[in-house]
Amino acid sequence: MIYADLHLHSLASDGSMSPSAILAQAKMIGLKALSFTDHESLIGYYKTYQLAQKLNLDLLPGIEMVTSYKGQEIHLLGYNFDPNHPKLISKIQTICQERNTIAKKTIERLQKLGFTNISWEQLIPLIPTGGVAGKNHILHVLREARYIKTKEQTYYFLRQYLAPGGQAYIHYEGNPLPKAIDLIHNANGIAVLAHPGLIRNQDLLKPILEENLDGLEVFYYYWGNKRKELIQYFYKIARERNLLITGGTDFHGIYSSVKMGSIGVSSHYIKKIKEYSYRKTKPTFLKEVPRKI
Repeated sequence: MIYADLHLHSLASDGSMSPSAILAQAKMIGLKALSFTDHESLIGYYKTYQLAQKLNLDLLPGIEMVTSYKGQEIHLLGYNFDPNHPKLISKIQTICQERNTIAKKTIERLQKLGFTNISWEQLIPLIPTGGVAGKNHILHVLREARYIKTKEQTYYFLRQYLAPGGQAYIHYEGNPLPKAIDLIHNANGIAVLAHPGLIRNQDLLKPILEENLDGLEVFYYYWGNKRKELIQYFYKIARERNLLITGGTDFHGIYSSVKMGSIGVSSHYIKKIKEYSYRKTKPTFLKEVPRKI
């Protein structure tokens, strides 16, 4: 039985389920702990922290951030930080504004590539309040316009147009990885490299691991027949470097076929995460949603 799924996306970013619905499903399938790692958003945590307590679910503050490292897109996970930290909140707001500008330019590129029946105006209602437009939002607009009709076409379009190196992809450089790690640390959190097996240039892995990271996302739902091999490989690296081990499904609801809780970590790893965080500074957990978010 998986104890915790530490990589979940809700409607607060580019998932298809509300944070409260995710909590209800987590409870139903027997999870004991979880974390919303919405892209540049803490709204899911703010909205459901008290509900999680009522459901006896351990909800860790979490976030996933798009960062830049030597010209490559690298995803960073943050856990157990102070969700009220003013510099963290301010930087998230800035990143969202900048990434929404990039999303608008991505739509413009797609239009020039022949996808003329989509527009930025169609995307706006999908963007979470105070949040960022993600790839799943763009894919949804393309499906509504009937440019994408099957799951296979979705994967093809993602690789061909929206993933790093794709025809409509625009690299975001506004959040360098070292500064993002410092941001998480300054908020008394732990910084974890997300899904290392998805890094396009694996030669970057070694220098990335020298960037003052606290942990590695070892248990991840990689597609294909190399999942077990990749998990074993990154588990070995994490142990050798004395890094915290995290894991989760990268659940996005209907936007991906992976099931919540199908991969994750045991209570042992949750204990390690908390002990590590508390040795530095115990986070101040939120009682209500800050007015400025």
